[in-house]
Amino acid sequence: MDKSLSVNEILADAWDLAKKNIWVLLGFTAVQFAFILIITTLLTSLFGGASGAGVLIQNIILSLFDAFFTVAFYQVFFKLIDEDIDPEFPDFIPNMVNAVNFLIVKLIIGLVLVFIIAIISSVYFYNKQDIDTSNPFSWELLPVFVLIAIPFMFLTIRLCFVVCFIVDQESGASESISQSWAITKGHFWFIALLFLVMLGLNILGAMALFVGLLFTVPFSSLILIIAYRHLVNTYTEEEEILLDDIEDNYGN
Repeated sequence: MDKSLSVNEILADAWDLAKKNIWVLLGFTAVQFAFILIITTLLTSLFGGASGAGVLIQNIILSLFDAFFTVAFYQVFFKLIDEDIDPEFPDFIPNMVNAVNFLIVKLIIGLVLVFIIAIISSVYFYNKQDIDTSNPFSWELLPVFVLIAIPFMFLTIRLCFVVCFIVDQESGASESISQSWAITKGHFWFIALLFLVMLGLNILGAMALFVGLLFTVPFSSLILIIAYRHLVNTYTEEEEILLDDIEDNYGN
């Protein structure tokens, strides 16, 4: 490695990028929020708020939109970082292959989390079948929520750069998972600190009548993009992280 990582430097670079492209940043979030509101309203009116079919269809559509939207967002801002020119309309059209790969990654991670949650819940409730699960705020349920939160946060941190690799390196689904796992090794607490910063920013955004989320939500993504580039740059050669470290570290 050739230089150390700095939270302040990452935040400063993300802030500079956000200031230069503030309308692109806000525009992305406005479109995202408007689409989510429209889809939710339409599906609620068609299927009803408590409809199982409506909820399933809504989640599928929103998941598809999130994948395509996220890929478009990342590819625009990677271009702004690399070329420092105003994006054109084709830049906002997400790469279909990258979007599908991101969907596959989301499906894989979702299945893993469901499996983990099922195991933890089964073990926890095996000898505590008298617990009232109808009240999610019960103190008796707190331990199981904590046990579920630990692997959830661990996977979130270790796999937080999958979309960066998919967009920046055009990696496949399994390859991006391996790359994110490798590049985050040894930087877990540093990235956890970045997540705490992002959480604090979004709490402040929510406190500002939720209007501040129009900025803090996409700004959090910029922090991850800049952190990814900083992490890649800590290696003397890019191939070291993309090839050698993946073979050595995957699964550790």
